[in-house]
Amino acid sequence: MPSLTSREAVAVQEKPLAEVLVEGELSPFEDEALYRILRRTFRVEHPSYAELSDEDLATRVNVTFHYPYVTAIFTNVLRENWRELKELLRQVRYRRGRAGAAVTFTFVGEKNRLVFRSGVLEEKELSSALDQIGHLTGILGQMLRPETMEKPLELVEAKYDKRSDRWHEFKGFGSSDPTESYVFDESSFRWVRS
Repeated sequence: MPSLTSREAVAVQEKPLAEVLVEGELSPFEDEALYRILRRTFRVEHPSYAELSDEDLATRVNVTFHYPYVTAIFTNVLRENWRELKELLRQVRYRRGRAGAAVTFTFVGEKNRLVFRSGVLEEKELSSALDQIGHLTGILGQMLRPETMEKPLELVEAKYDKRSDRWHEFKGFGSSDPTESYVFDESSFRWVRS
């Protein structure tokens, strides 16, 4: 078995980076719980805070994982922490009541960024949306194969649809012309210009 150089061994053991931006407010308990969950497997600092411009919400939690959106982030990196993170975000939503809370997850890979934006959801809807994020890696892997697009996509965004109880409206943007956008056509299983 080949041995790793000391530099390679450090790189293998180094935790990936995660960043948290909270628009609005979290309680000190929620802030600390979020930090503790993520620091187990990520290099992370306490959440940063910004003013919330959306009047329909009390809080939006934005988590950016500097790790590609692949099954390994849930099975090898987050593991049981994924359950705890989902439960904490459900509690944040519950505590906001009618004021509302939303979640945005961003996964940053080598070739692209994938963004899931929940929007304002009720507790059960948020629970379903979060559960689905952990199970869509294979489908999105198929959607992002080079043969499904005419140009490589640098950014892909998805929104959650309450009525159909699924992530939809997948929009993609290339690097050459940021104004040029694509939507995923499920009937042809291809990205088409929007």
